[in-house]
Amino acid sequence: MAVASVLAAVSIITFGVFGGADSTAGGTTVATTLPTDTTLPGDTSTTSIPGDGSTTVPGQTTIPGNGGTGTITPVGDPIPLTEMQMKAAGIGPLEFGAESNQVLGRLASTYGQPTDDTGFFVGSGSWGECPGESVRVVGWGPLRIVSVGEEGSADFVSYRLDLRYGGITSPTTDIATLSGLRVGDQVGDLERIYEGFAIQYVVDEEVGLTFELRENSGGELLLWGPVDSQAEDALVRGIYSIDSCETPEPPAPDA
Repeated sequence: MAVASVLAAVSIITFGVFGGADSTAGGTTVATTLPTDTTLPGDTSTTSIPGDGSTTVPGQTTIPGNGGTGTITPVGDPIPLTEMQMKAAGIGPLEFGAESNQVLGRLASTYGQPTDDTGFFVGSGSWGECPGESVRVVGWGPLRIVSVGEEGSADFVSYRLDLRYGGITSPTTDIATLSGLRVGDQVGDLERIYEGFAIQYVVDEEVGLTFELRENSGGELLLWGPVDSQAEDALVRGIYSIDSCETPEPPAPDA
């Protein structure tokens, strides 16, 4: 994730549950006020959202014949909606690194045919992929599933759930994190739900003002996404997994 140097605020707060973990760490808040005339990148009044059905990724080069054509073949039984929860390593039973066609097939079985499908194209990094990778972005309402690789050998690498992509009547809008945060919740809900984790507010040069959630102030990024502002009643517009190009290597067994 490309992050600009404007650091809006850091809020380190106490939280008891993220994927079943307990924490009693406390913290302090350090606030830096943005100028009132600051225009945040990603303001939906002026910026197109890559992958929205009406737009294309700037500089996108489509790879002919790869994905984006026909229908997705459903795979297996529908996933119970109670099991569809966003987490750092995937969504519900769909884990990062799984074969893309299997993941898309399970989602087609659960939600029907997608509303958006870019097909494979040479990525510029707009979806968190490394520039130059072959990437495909498939959407169900506001949910975007990102796969990297070639047709027949691609892997599921990340997701983004963002109200700005449209399709908010889709049942995917109601997918929550393991701890219960949903898009459309308020920033005050974010800070209450993740009390005990570290929440940092930064400006991403493509997305705009975002929250970043870590287990502690020096920990790995777990989830992030756009917010309207840092005010308690501001909306959390999106919840994203870590960008695939930023995903750290798993720790050694004895680490």
